[in-house]
Amino acid sequence: MNFSEDMESNVDFHIKDEAERLLKEIELVKKNVEHSEFYAGMHLDLKQNKTIQKHIFRLLGSHSHVQVVIYCLGSIEYSFKSQFQLAVALLLKRDFPNWIGNIEIYDPCMSPADIIVFEKLGLKVLTVDENCKKRVQRPTMFYMPYPYHYLIGNLLRANWSSSCLNKIFVLTNSFRYTLTNMPQCRHALETVVRLERILDFTTEVDIETSDNQIYASLFSGLAWHFFDVDPNNDIDKPGSYWLDMQRHLEEDFLENMKSDMTSEDFAEIWVDYRGARRLRCNNVPPPPGWIKLNIYGIGRKGDQPGRYSGIFQDEKGKCFDRYRGDIDVEDNVIVGLEALRIGLAGCVEGRLNAPKLIVESDNVKLVHYVNGLPEPNGTAMHRWKEIFDMLQRIACVVYHIYEEANEAARDLALNGECPNSA
Repeated sequence: MNFSEDMESNVDFHIKDEAERLLKEIELVKKNVEHSEFYAGMHLDLKQNKTIQKHIFRLLGSHSHVQVVIYCLGSIEYSFKSQFQLAVALLLKRDFPNWIGNIEIYDPCMSPADIIVFEKLGLKVLTVDENCKKRVQRPTMFYMPYPYHYLIGNLLRANWSSSCLNKIFVLTNSFRYTLTNMPQCRHALETVVRLERILDFTTEVDIETSDNQIYASLFSGLAWHFFDVDPNNDIDKPGSYWLDMQRHLEEDFLENMKSDMTSEDFAEIWVDYRGARRLRCNNVPPPPGWIKLNIYGIGRKGDQPGRYSGIFQDEKGKCFDRYRGDIDVEDNVIVGLEALRIGLAGCVEGRLNAPKLIVESDNVKLVHYVNGLPEPNGTAMHRWKEIFDMLQRIACVVYHIYEEANEAARDLALNGECPNSA
């Protein structure tokens, strides 16, 4: 019998044996952590730091203990790092039994041996992946060693009310550091918005690491986070978070405009980025250094030919150039692409000073095509190739707006009328 056959025929034995060995390792790691300068400082803070003590006393209220929930630990079977991080929680439970209660734990990476060890150590293993969305009912400490950014967002979202936030505290990466160093990507947006909002109500107490390289690596940036939200604050008011998200989307858009991104870079963003409502509902002047082109196209219907238009605006919202025309095409998207082609040609050929151009259209299908979602059909492809070539020569972002924000371009196409300022 070879090694693999032995493992397969004795799975239960090997898992239990691995768990017993892990228990011995955990005891050794606990002793290492217990005698470290890092844990000594952490222990002293909990004993003497008046800020920490004040918040824990407030959190407890009429309760005798706080519940502890451990997320994002990883697997102690496969990671020494996870063993050290678990040791911290076990030592805190041992050294502060007067206010630390039961410990619950979950991580999708938990192995069968991990689960046995956790249960032998007195931890309650959660069986459902809550994705860090536990909503608290009583005072709770969340211990999350180095979580993915979106998991912090999940935790805050689940407890996004003054009553819940005032019941929890979090031992995890510094919120301030996380917010400053978070990658600029769409899936992190919720976490960014919630962190920006909650920081005003957060007391963050850094945990000092020693010069020991191991502990500096394992626990660098770890901090206590306590929340104190006035129940009269509108943080949990319906729509409050939505308004914060809209504000951030608009600010993010304006920040992108300050960069040296190419048309291709913008297309990669706007293939998924739907944008802020205020920018979609209103005719907002372009940011400094940009001009804006509103385009409109409607296909042939009966005896009425297809018509298109374009209106250029400067950064003060002043209309400084416009065009319109007829075309014998039924498809609204094709007509809109013709409007875009003519406007881009004016920029590329130098008739307009437009090194950076924002194009707005109320035809969502056209915007999808231009940004690569999906690829244009065969009829549109001919015009699209010419448009694509021109987009390589200037910085251009194309995004979708609502009809009410494109009224001037529509009136110009349908009636030949255009106000002095669009």
